[in-house]
Amino acid sequence: MKEQFYQELLLSAPDAETAKFLLTVSGGRDSVVLAHLFVSFQLNFDIAHCNFHLRGEESNKEMTFVQKLPFLTNQKVFVKEFDTLQIQQNSNKSIEMMARELRYKWFEEIGKEYDYIVTAHHANDNAETIILNLLRGTGLRGMCGIPQKNGKIIRPLLRFSSSAIEKYSIEHKIKYCVDSSNLSNDFFRNKIRNKVIPELEKINPNCIEIFTKNSQIFLQQTKFFDAQIQQYKNISWNENEDRVCISIEKLKKIEYPELILYELINKMGFSIFDVQKILKSLDSNSGKRFVSDTHLLIKDRNCLIIEKKKENRIEEIIIHDMDELAQYGFRIEKHLYNPNFEPVKTKDVIYVDAQKLSFPLTIRSWKNGDFFYPFGMKTKKKVSDFFTDIKIDILEKQKVKILSSQNQIVWIVNYRADNRFRVDECTEFYYQISD
Repeated sequence: MKEQFYQELLLSAPDAETAKFLLTVSGGRDSVVLAHLFVSFQLNFDIAHCNFHLRGEESNKEMTFVQKLPFLTNQKVFVKEFDTLQIQQNSNKSIEMMARELRYKWFEEIGKEYDYIVTAHHANDNAETIILNLLRGTGLRGMCGIPQKNGKIIRPLLRFSSSAIEKYSIEHKIKYCVDSSNLSNDFFRNKIRNKVIPELEKINPNCIEIFTKNSQIFLQQTKFFDAQIQQYKNISWNENEDRVCISIEKLKKIEYPELILYELINKMGFSIFDVQKILKSLDSNSGKRFVSDTHLLIKDRNCLIIEKKKENRIEEIIIHDMDELAQYGFRIEKHLYNPNFEPVKTKDVIYVDAQKLSFPLTIRSWKNGDFFYPFGMKTKKKVSDFFTDIKIDILEKQKVKILSSQNQIVWIVNYRADNRFRVDECTEFYYQISD
């Protein structure tokens, strides 16, 4: 196993001879064997150990055991203690999930000074993960199991079975701690480890090896699949700052729209069931909304618009004078009217007759039923119709600010001024207002 281990290590860490490693060692058989292997190759490493204080004195004994590993030479042993139960009470997460998050967050913090962070996951862990994913519902990606390398995190034991690691520990007379919680079937993963895997091994003694080989095949297939998805993304996906637009027309022409759309948006928290509903809405009227934990998707006229969830509506703000208006980001200049005055025609600047304004002014979001007299026109127009004419999408409408005076719209900010407040030959003073 020893030489084979080193070859596996080189696949993830080709610079192993000179690299600096941080080993995550719990005190259990797998992680202690991992440390022993690193010592045997005289690699440069230190150790990180978490004490979650979940098993009373047993947790403390493990911590002491790791700190005094007999085969260590001059390696540092970093220890982090967590009051895991107390932290978990303030969250909606399970103890296992909480401990995992705490562990990896700390590993990343102290791992900044190292080239690689090494965990002791092995082939049985990988098989358990694949089975868990299958039971929860998964696609091709979930069948890949645990990645051998993920950023700085590497797992050189991933191809080795639990029995191979046990054999190594016996041959080298390696002492380790036994985590009593692993013997309990109270946890879902433990049931798979202690009940399901042994039954599968009765059916096929090589099942762990088969899981390992299959996960490698699935990984290659996933890479190929991702390349195909990227081609569809290039065709139908338009990303601009904090939003994404997916062309409905192009989505309809794709041979497997449900599969492709799911792959495009599942990282935004949308499930396959959301995708099915979204596809059914493609021929419906604009405005249909779909919400994940993190994103909002709206079916617009020609595309699906996706943005991170945030509150776009503007609270109504009362403005008592021009100085106060400036406090909200508007730039204001007051000018004496000149007969030669010619306004600069841009969307982000308006010119308003000072005498026509009545305080207080209001800054607010637009509302259904709002109307105004677009600059240059003598007839009124619904704001909603104006938005339709200039093809503003639904999410963008939510961000629009309205500046009004005595319930009359002065400016659809950055879009159009109202003709009723325009500067004319009767104007004495006027304001130049920009946002």
